[in-house]
Amino acid sequence: MTVEQIVSEGLCMECGNCAGLCPHGAVEMRWSLARGWLPWVSQERCKDCGACLAVCPAGGLDFGKTAWWRAANEGAPAPDFLGPWRSLWFGWATDEEIRYQGASGGVATAILLGALADRAIDAAVVVRPSQSHALAMEPFVARSAEQIAACRGSKYNMVALNVALREVLARPGRYALVGLPCHIQGLRLAQRRDRRLAERVVLALGIFCGWSAEPRATALAARRLGLEPGDLADVRYRGPGWPGGLRLQTKVGLVRERPYPDYYDDDRAMRAFTPPRCRLCPDGLAELADISVGDAWLERFQGSVGVSDLIVRTPAGEALNKRLASEYLTLVPAGPCEMLRSQRETHELKRKVWRGRMWLRDRAGRTVPVYPGLPDRAQLSDKLVGLRDAADEVVQRKVAALRFGL
Repeated sequence: MTVEQIVSEGLCMECGNCAGLCPHGAVEMRWSLARGWLPWVSQERCKDCGACLAVCPAGGLDFGKTAWWRAANEGAPAPDFLGPWRSLWFGWATDEEIRYQGASGGVATAILLGALADRAIDAAVVVRPSQSHALAMEPFVARSAEQIAACRGSKYNMVALNVALREVLARPGRYALVGLPCHIQGLRLAQRRDRRLAERVVLALGIFCGWSAEPRATALAARRLGLEPGDLADVRYRGPGWPGGLRLQTKVGLVRERPYPDYYDDDRAMRAFTPPRCRLCPDGLAELADISVGDAWLERFQGSVGVSDLIVRTPAGEALNKRLASEYLTLVPAGPCEMLRSQRETHELKRKVWRGRMWLRDRAGRTVPVYPGLPDRAQLSDKLVGLRDAADEVVQRKVAALRFGL
């Protein structure tokens, strides 16, 4: 399968791995309001070396039976949805300002700032708003505490983060990469192929993800709030405070806001603008990261400034977590059952909806990604959930097209 076929089949994860790892500079990521970032291949520069396909996570993953398989078959201390882990925590940034300004307790920002101060890393691959379009997000290599702090907060929008691996390869140092499960999957594939990436990216910080969103989702939110997408100058998806909300500001200073999760998790129209590959990904908790973090959706934390689930997965993550505890992070031990309860909705998307949509795609004779060791056979209930989700996606997209021109 070629890169073009991966895109046309709706299998592209928009991670940017192909562009970041092409040794001939033949692949570039091009942005559109309709889809976000998709790869384009220059036939003049392409040498058919296969490097882009070797690091593409679109077809699924088999990491030598080290993640999902071990959790399901070797008595790992958690159900398969949590993935492998060494310790589980609820936590938040010890610094109250970082905690308040973050999306869910400022944990990711605190980890990066602590790792930078501890000299565990020299820089971090993060996401920032595009310098050219308010509805686009782009990768950025932050090399100072100020740059890291400026990039805090969730971005519910597609970003080809792993394009930044070009800079990692070009400039030696110790890097953290902060990404969604798809970005971490791509990173791990790239590290297996390139020793320099294995040595230089010393921390993979994964962010929990149900589904991501096409830029049209933000455009839809703008039009429903009476704003034109083209007039936007600044978009903030979460924070300050918890759970925060969407904040849109126009070029003339007009501001509109809508609370989270009303505008995203609980909004069927917004969730309809999800890239097709997101519905075929079972990894909601960044199982291949060193440390994974995400909102702790538990009743006992309601009304707080923000609390995160924190899953420490690897020895490297465990060592860093111990060094940062107390000075940068306030941590409370968590159990697997309680952590699973905090991620009930993500589990629904990444198991029942996932199995249902995989079944539908297979019935249509289309290629499906393969995740060895993870049970993917759809039961009747999964099929019904998949059918309902597919029908709702079609209806909501048509309504958005008719009412808002998207």
